[in-house]
Amino acid sequence: MRRSSRAVLALAAAAAFAVSGTGTASASTATASAAASTSMAAHFGTVPASSTAGTIGDIYPSKWRDVPQDSVVDDWNMYNRECVSWAAFNIARHGESANNYGDAKYWDDNARNHGYRVDNTPTAGSIAQTDNGTYGHVAIVDSVHNGTVTVEDYNWTGDGHYLVHDVNASSFRYIHFYN
Repeated sequence: MRRSSRAVLALAAAAAFAVSGTGTASASTATASAAASTSMAAHFGTVPASSTAGTIGDIYPSKWRDVPQDSVVDDWNMYNRECVSWAAFNIARHGESANNYGDAKYWDDNARNHGYRVDNTPTAGSIAQTDNGTYGHVAIVDSVHNGTVTVEDYNWTGDGHYLVHDVNASSFRYIHFYN
């Protein structure tokens, strides 16, 4: 759903922005239902965070956050308000790069090929990665708990928004770009 139907939604959102002066456009019920059924939240469920996020917070630049999802390409060749764009932005803040890593399902392999450690041990600041779903998913680990991790990400629910939530730690691999 990322490129084809999202491109249509981005065009609709851009048209709504041009007409109304706001960045809000709504998808049809059928499209919204399709997004929900293919979202990571639909695959894994989503649980409110068990602790207050302290690692990052939504510091995603407004040039990507305040425009319709998938309407621009970021500095790492990824569409805005996607999990990969959010993660690449935060990795770059620490002097590392995930430039051209592509869909989230390829991040573990690309990271290994570039010499980064990939394992099953979550640490604050590591990237949680899964191949599940059409495109996979990446998120930034905020904190580690007994069997769960609190993560910060974009597009968990398929709507291009920031979210802090808990996930089962064993459902993900962890990429250690800077920790």
